[in-house]
This record gives sequence, C-alpha cells and structure tokens, in this order.
Amino acid sequence: MTSWTALGLFLHANVFFVLSLTVGFLRYRSRRIVLTRKLLWLGIFAFLETSVAWNDLLTPLFTTAPLLPAAARTAILACGYGFLLAFGIQTLLPKDLSERNLRAILLGAQVAWLLPYGIALLVTHPRLEQTALIGEVLARYLFAFPGGLLTGLGIRRQSYQTLEPAWRENIRPHLRTAEAMSAAFGVLNLVLVPAAPFFPANWLNVTRFPLPTSLIWAAVGALWMLGLLLTFTTIQTQIEQWIENVERLQTIAADRERISRELHDGIIQSIYAAGLMLESTQHLLYTEPHKADAQLRRIMENLNQTIQDIRRYIFDLRSDMPDDDLEPGIRRLLRDFHVNTLLETDLKIEGEPPRRALAFERRRHLLQIMREALANTARHAHAHGVTVNLTYGAESLEILIHDDGVGMEAFILGKGHGLRNIRERARLLDGKLKIESAPGAGVTLHLNIPY
Repeated sequence: MTSWTALGLFLHANVFFVLSLTVGFLRYRSRRIVLTRKLLWLGIFAFLETSVAWNDLLTPLFTTAPLLPAAARTAILACGYGFLLAFGIQTLLPKDLSERNLRAILLGAQVAWLLPYGIALLVTHPRLEQTALIGEVLARYLFAFPGGLLTGLGIRRQSYQTLEPAWRENIRPHLRTAEAMSAAFGVLNLVLVPAAPFFPANWLNVTRFPLPTSLIWAAVGALWMLGLLLTFTTIQTQIEQWIENVERLQTIAADRERISRELHDGIIQSIYAAGLMLESTQHLLYTEPHKADAQLRRIMENLNQTIQDIRRYIFDLRSDMPDDDLEPGIRRLLRDFHVNTLLETDLKIEGEPPRRALAFERRRHLLQIMREALANTARHAHAHGVTVNLTYGAESLEILIHDDGVGMEAFILGKGHGLRNIRERARLLDGKLKIESAPGAGVTLHLNIPY
C-alpha cells in the first residue's frame, strides 16, 4: 500500500465517520425539519462505509489474516448501500408514509442483496474471495449507484415540498452541494469499482484512474457532509429566528392588551366619573355655590390624579427596547421612569460583567421584567423611590429591585398581568424569581439569571 493510498483511506474513514456524526447531530438538533427526521438511514450508511474504510486501512498490519474476512467486508458494504438505497427511495415517496411502510422499504432493500448473496456464498464455498469480489461490484452497481442518484433527487424534491421559496434561495448553494455529492457518490460507484471478470468491471475499474480512489471518496464525503451541515444549520437558524419573532409579537400583543384593559378599567372610568360629577355640579352653581365649590375641588383632585396615572402609563406604553448593553438599558429605563413618575431612582452595580455580552433576546426579557416591576411600583406602591442592585457573579447575574412603598399585602393588584408576565419571562430565562414584601416595608424583587 502506497502512502497516498493510506492517506486516502484514512481521510475516507474519518470523513464518513464525521458524516455519520453530523447526520446524528442534525437529526437531534433540527427535529422541526421534516427531512431530518429521515436522516437516520443515511447516518447508518455513513457509519458502515467508515467501518469498511478502516478495515482496508488496518488490514495490511495483520499479516496472518485480514481484519475482516472478504465475505463479511462485502456484507457490511452491501448493508450500508442498502440503507442508502432505502433512504433515497423514501425521500421520493409521500411525506405522510407510515413507519410500517418505511420499515418495509428498508427490509426489502436489505433482503434484495442478502438472499442471493447468501446463496452464492453457500454455492461457491470455499472459494469465497471471488464471490465476495463479485458481490461488492454488484452491490455498487445495483445499490450504491441508484441509491446515490435517488438520494440527490429526493433531497431536491423534499426541499421543494417542505420549504418556502425564499428559504430555498438562502440555502441554494449548500443544497446544490449536497444534491451533487449524493449523485456523484452514485455515479462514482458505477466507475470506481474493483476489477471483476464481467463487463463493465473488467474494463472500467480503479486501475484506470491515476489518483487513489480513497482520496476521491474522501473528497466526495467531505463535500457531502459540508453541504448537509450548512443546509440544515441555515434552515434551523431561520426557524429559530421566525419563532423568536413570533414570540416577540405575542409578547407585544399581550402587553398592549393588558395596558389597554387597564387604561379602560382605570383612567377612562375616572374621566367618565369626573364628567358625571361636573354635570351634577352644574345644577349647584346657583342654588348651593359652597357645595358646588367643594365638589369642583374634588373633581380637580381626581383629574390631577388621573393625569399622574396617564404619565405613568406613558412609561409603560414605551415598547422600544434599547439595543445597547444591559447597563445602559437599565440606566435608560430608570431615567424614563424618573421623568414620567417623579420618583427617585438609584442604581448600584457590583462585580465585573462577563466578557461576552448577553444575547439580545435575554437582554430584552431582563429589561421587560424591570419595566413591569417599575410599572407596578408606579401604579400601586405609593413609593418615594426605587433602588436597583445589579450584581455580576461567576455564573449568573442577580438583579434586586426594591421600593419603599406600602408593601404588596397593603394594596390590591386586581386582575393585572404584571406579576404573571414577570414570572413567565423569568421562566424563559431559566432564572430564579423571589418576591418579598410586608405591610409598610415595600416590595423587593430578587431575580437570578444564568449567563
């Protein structure tokens, strides 16, 4: 064995082994993609191809006997090609095919070579090497060749059936690479075959190519793996971005619905009540002016209180999340809170921030939690000030929000969604939330979030 052949076999074995691991990773990570649910058979094929390549690489080291007998080597190779053919067939069938029918396809592909191969071994015993050679060539012709072509066609067909046109445009180069390498693997198994005593294997075989075939197989496998990995990773990234956008829209819609309900139940009702009081006061202006004057004073107090409530709700209605880092975002929130509510604010920061900034989605949830907590303070606590402590730990950060108001047990939250939204966002962040309060001692919100 030449050094180039050994290098090619080494690369061949490792590339297809990585391909099998890649298929397993994609199948686990991208369960939402229909095609990845069927990748198991392709991964088994790649693993069996790896086994044969390692056998061919290590066999020269064993002088007494080969690592795998020739008949067993051909059986493993044919079994892998059977999985490849079954995978190619099932990608061209309807997507709602039952598991029972899929198993029948795989069983049929395996029986199609196992039965005649077993009979041939029995008939030609003990001349098994020649039978194994013929069996390998036939497995490449009848299983690997159509299996590679069908896999390439099936991947293309599945992409048109399951993906939107815009998504296909984004993955077109990667998808074409995977399709082309699948087809190339099939075509090469028609020409890169061991020399056998029948046409075309006795004319078109590996001896007619200057490069070791193992290097060609390694290059095909590497491009095949790269195409599949980039294709499904890109699709998965787009799916996650779409889900993130949907969750963001749902959060915004829920916040707007909550605020509009509270505006209707609180501020609008207060204004409506003030209007009714003005109508009743109109009749007292000439008959009982002193009583009318007292009534007007009460109306003015109520309207002033309503104006303050409106200013607080303006703070809550601001839905734009700062794009900068966590600390500037918190400072901006506290500044807006002070401007709109006239309450004193104080921010204390301890520890060193992590080298890698928090992801935008996690930062957005944190700032929304703070916004909800500050809005609850403005509406219910009757506080004079709010203190926020931000502490950076080794594995997590801790946020503490404390007000000096009347305490949670001393007021009625009604049917608001503020605390529920805070708990839900803390759950999405895998965080720990604790709320402490006592009458006259204000409310303290503890939030611990892993990086």
